[in-house]
Amino acid sequence: MPRPLVGNGGPPDQAASPEPEILTVEQAAAYLQIHKVTVYKYIRAGLLPAAKLGKVYRIYRTDVEALLQSLRAQPR
Repeated sequence: MPRPLVGNGGPPDQAASPEPEILTVEQAAAYLQIHKVTVYKYIRAGLLPAAKLGKVYRIYRTDVEALLQSLRAQPR
């Protein structure tokens, strides 16, 4: 008999999280408050690592945060 799903339906070691760990281009754009075309430009330029799954990209939230950190303006 199969065990009933508990929590978020993911692996047992993965806690339910209000924000997804893996983002679509649209979600990454919304998170950064930029247009999705800009996200595609960052991916093509190699500034934002992404996995292409078929016709769509998936991006780790930590990579989006690392991009944001790398583009921070330096104080003068």
